[in-house]
Amino acid sequence: MKQTIRSFALGLLVAGVIILATFYFTADKRDASQKLSTDEMIASIEDEGYHVLNESEYISVSVNSDNSENKTKEKEQNKSTQKNKDTDKQNKKNDDNSNNDKSDSDNKSEDSSKEGSDKKDTVSYTLKIKSGMAPSVISNKLAENDIINNADKFTRYMENHDYTKKVQLGKFKFNSDMSHYEIAEKLTN
Repeated sequence: MKQTIRSFALGLLVAGVIILATFYFTADKRDASQKLSTDEMIASIEDEGYHVLNESEYISVSVNSDNSENKTKEKEQNKSTQKNKDTDKQNKKNDDNSNNDKSDSDNKSEDSSKEGSDKKDTVSYTLKIKSGMAPSVISNKLAENDIINNADKFTRYMENHDYTKKVQLGKFKFNSDMSHYEIAEKLTN
């Protein structure tokens, strides 16, 4: 039995020496690949077909992408608003043709103006946070729904105060009276 244990121990010792020698002689190759300059790394990555952007370039690309999405949405909203105006004009003509009482239509317009002023005072919005949503997407949705004024400012606020890593999944109700702090706390708790 002693002979078997001694043989096994000798085998482990030899294997350890071989691994140590291999590690020692191949360490130079690993160190050489880790000591590439930034320019060499960028050239190597670009040779693979990728694009390298610094932080300011990435931000400008993201903002431009978000702006183009917002412009597309604004165009769609303008089209729908124009259709609504056309429909309202048609309805008005129909009302005039049927000789409806003018005071009734005045009351309706007063009611609609009151509703519009209420909406401008405090706006509420329920946001559903899904897995993988970027903070910029969250900020853009809040800005589109008039909860915050500036999506970029809110994104920077979340990044500067380390809220971006703590955002929880689920549905959250916000209103336009909330501060950045209150919104960020609600998103992370």
